[in-house]
Amino acid sequence: MRNRHKAVKDPGKILILRLSSIGDIVLTSPLVRVLRRRFPRAAIDFVVKADFAPLLEHNPNIDTVHVIEPAAGLTGLWHLGQTLRNARYDIAIDLHKNFRSRFLVHACRARRVLRYQKHVWRRGLYVKLKLNTMRQAMPIYQRYLAAAAELNVADDGAGTELFWSHEHEQEAERAAQQHGISRGQALLAVAPGAGYFTKRWPAEYFAELAVQLAKHYSDFALVILGGPQDAEAGRAITNAVAGDNVIDLTGRCSLLASAVFIKRSRLLVANDSGLMHIAEAVKTPVLMLAGSTTRELGFFPQRAHSRVLENQTLACRPCSHLGYDACPAGHFRCMRELTPALVLAELQHMLRLARSAEELHDC
Repeated sequence: MRNRHKAVKDPGKILILRLSSIGDIVLTSPLVRVLRRRFPRAAIDFVVKADFAPLLEHNPNIDTVHVIEPAAGLTGLWHLGQTLRNARYDIAIDLHKNFRSRFLVHACRARRVLRYQKHVWRRGLYVKLKLNTMRQAMPIYQRYLAAAAELNVADDGAGTELFWSHEHEQEAERAAQQHGISRGQALLAVAPGAGYFTKRWPAEYFAELAVQLAKHYSDFALVILGGPQDAEAGRAITNAVAGDNVIDLTGRCSLLASAVFIKRSRLLVANDSGLMHIAEAVKTPVLMLAGSTTRELGFFPQRAHSRVLENQTLACRPCSHLGYDACPAGHFRCMRELTPALVLAELQHMLRLARSAEELHDC
């Protein structure tokens, strides 16, 4: 067996494994970019679940995207392992560290294996006992970079990025035309979804915010984005607002077409979710509403023009690093006390700053 702890100075083939989810995969993009710059002639491949492959397929820094089909079960995983072994990778970088990624790393027999440090014990002490030893913890994308530190790669400061095709631009344009959005129409976007209940600002709050946005920003179209699971929240928002300036696209366009809409928007209001990370990647200011999660867990927006609203007075935060399907304390104050009035005020402040920056740029 080849020595899996041997240093590899000039790798010819690099494999990165991060299987899910939207935000986590977007957060790998700085590592992919600096690896490409450091090893311009190397093949850089990626393993991901099928649902998230579109996030990687158009990245010019990635050569091959290997897809896990969860429905194929262990048989499919075994076959993928054989494919990876035959590819003879010099380096495998495991950014997931679960059963599937460990199995594939073992199967591929890379000469050197690097792994992301999850800080499970520190995170557990923080979440369960509120012993916070993570105040100086790096954001997740920097932790991914740290996993490959021995390859002499470092943060280039450019942040995350995302790529798509002309077809996705056309898909977004068709959706815009169907809803009467012209090319020059100013957009505001909201994304009411998140993976868990405790990370979702209440749908009725989003609806109340939409009413105020329609009142104060009638020259903007409000675009609601999300997957099929967010359709109920989308309907609640559109039902609250009279007029044609609210467009519900939840479950009606692809993830990358949604990214096109986010890039066109002046600002996105979102929970701690994948679409929030997409806004960061396309450099659209994001106002993130933080419920059960906190900055120390590493997923907050990093760009200077983005903001976070959170209730910092609660001793119960964070109750989980992922989230729950119900508030463990029963009160859900972390989100309930972020009122629509507070969110509107912060959003208005961000839009004023953006307008001032545009005027300064035009001088």
